[in-house]
Amino acid sequence: MIRIQLILACLLLAPGLLFGQQPSGLTADLEVAQRLSAILQDMHTLEAGVEQLTLDQNGREVQVFQARLKLSKPDHFSWQILSPYEELMTTNGEYIWRYEPDLEQVTIETFSNDLSRTPVLLLNGDAQAIADSYTISASDMGDGMRQRFILHPKAPDSLFERLSLTFAGTTLEEMQFEDSLGQKTSLSFSDMTMNAAIDEAAFIFSIPDGVEVMDNTDP
Repeated sequence: MIRIQLILACLLLAPGLLFGQQPSGLTADLEVAQRLSAILQDMHTLEAGVEQLTLDQNGREVQVFQARLKLSKPDHFSWQILSPYEELMTTNGEYIWRYEPDLEQVTIETFSNDLSRTPVLLLNGDAQAIADSYTISASDMGDGMRQRFILHPKAPDSLFERLSLTFAGTTLEEMQFEDSLGQKTSLSFSDMTMNAAIDEAAFIFSIPDGVEVMDNTDP
């Protein structure tokens, strides 16, 4: 479950990249978070193909996945791995289901809206929540169109060390993160559709017959 939640954030930035200087302190975090929120506020739903590349701490390729992401604000999302194997995680904002067809097993958890542990919720665009959860800076990528936001979690028990989001105009182009063990993951988006209606049923998992159910929700 932790690994799939981390998939929805991303990798350490390229070495040597110079970030724009930002004022220090909470005011700076809120100012940059407001810039990020302004980009995200017009996005209500998102569907996209995703290529996920994971490297270990030595830069060796660990995994390459092809996946499909569906997101509907404020807290509905579905992450379906298509290859090299199949796996599905989906949540309706109350429960989160993880289905592993090869194991014929589904795990059910209570969904957490903690931004530091479920980074995809950044896409909700709440500036104050982002500023409360992250130290944040931003940089122009040099072409006048693309910009990158770099976020460091304030919570000591966060599942990752650094997160970045790169936009071409207002279009999300890439997310990257590095976890506490030095593992680095990059997600590139393609075939993106924003603000099209998504059926609520896409975020509720119907458990197939004969599948083992591990229910870890609170009593």
